[in-house]
Amino acid sequence: MEKLNLLKDDEKKVFYHYLIPSICSTLVTAIYILADTLIIGQGVGAEGISALNIFLPFFAVYNGIGIMFGLGGGILISMEDGMGNKEESDKYFISSLVAVVIIGLIFTIFTNIFLENISYFLGANEKSIDLVLQYGRCITIFTPVFIATNFLSPIIRNKKAPKLAMISVLVGAGLNIVLDYIFVFPMNMGMMGAALATVIGSLITVTVLLTHFMPKKNRIKLSFKEASIKRIKRIVGCGGSSFLMEVAAGFVIFIFNIQILKYIGDMGIVVYGIISNCVIVGTALFNGVGQASQPIIATNYGANESKRVNTVLKYAMFTTISIGCLLYVVVFMFTEEVIYAFVKANADIISMGVPAVRAYLSAFCIMNINILFCNYFQSVGKEKPSIFISAIRGFLLNIILVLSLPMAFGGSSLWFVVPITEAITLFGIIIYTRKLKSSDLNNEAKFNSIAIAK
Repeated sequence: MEKLNLLKDDEKKVFYHYLIPSICSTLVTAIYILADTLIIGQGVGAEGISALNIFLPFFAVYNGIGIMFGLGGGILISMEDGMGNKEESDKYFISSLVAVVIIGLIFTIFTNIFLENISYFLGANEKSIDLVLQYGRCITIFTPVFIATNFLSPIIRNKKAPKLAMISVLVGAGLNIVLDYIFVFPMNMGMMGAALATVIGSLITVTVLLTHFMPKKNRIKLSFKEASIKRIKRIVGCGGSSFLMEVAAGFVIFIFNIQILKYIGDMGIVVYGIISNCVIVGTALFNGVGQASQPIIATNYGANESKRVNTVLKYAMFTTISIGCLLYVVVFMFTEEVIYAFVKANADIISMGVPAVRAYLSAFCIMNINILFCNYFQSVGKEKPSIFISAIRGFLLNIILVLSLPMAFGGSSLWFVVPITEAITLFGIIIYTRKLKSSDLNNEAKFNSIAIAK
């Protein structure tokens, strides 16, 4: 893959050069979960989708940890590489690797000991607990593998190997889909088979990513003495908002499961399982657009190339809006087909699912913009607004609306919680950016008046 100059080459060419590899990297977990859901829905049934949906917050945590250390570490590694500090760059990689390994092992032990208790807490009941545990016990044993896929991808991409990151996803996901079918249908392994296929696919993805370090020029001498708490804190600071976004997604699934069971019942969980998978894919695509723009915007912002920053942001905005609207049009026009793809639906599921899917996924036309702005604020060194947006959007608004709307308008109002949340968030972002622009203009005017006075 040709190397482009982020400061000089055509902005459109640079952005779209990064776009496909970036989207492929962010889609890795989404593809695995989507493949599991489609196969489980047809091979196990609606109960299997319900069980898988209860387990989805685990994947959100795995993604969040991996992305936090992958993106945070990748940014700092790239900065040190750019300054010619290869030794310091390696120390950041080692620090992030040590943190990921330790956290992965702790999560593996904890989740395996308390899996049943955690599953009940997340919404499992006597009907679904056996299926949740069949799937969960296989996945949680390999917790470090799932964290590693999200940790290595952004680091490899930042080390100027986006093509390898893309290949790793395509190979691992392709194998996962094939094994999903074989394990669930011919071998009749059910939930355990789907989980095993996901594990093997993820292992292959990690193996392909690790080949980056095989050439002598890319090797890193692993000395765990080089890891430091100070470097880990910096890494967490850089990747914290990305972690918050991922964990917020898991939190939304958790709190929705609880309220849907309370106000709608088990059939509502089946419908929400379909919606959750669509959201995971959509969010991965939107994150891919944001992460494609991130290194270009950050580099040009550091070089005071504000015109190039705005141009890249416009390309990213056009792309993410186009993807979001296209996704919603497809879902709206083929809602029944989408539902049937996931599960052998009866009349009741179709009756509930069609309006629910259409209402909930209308958020695709707004959440894409909010996600892009979160990435943009990170890119220009404004981590606090990014974290604030993630917290408000992912936690506060969702808690308020998911608890209050069904009390006032009934269970069906739950399908409107996320669209309303995204709309309020976008309104807040518009107000903030206008104030920011006004503040920047005032600062520029003050600077010019001082210069004239001198």
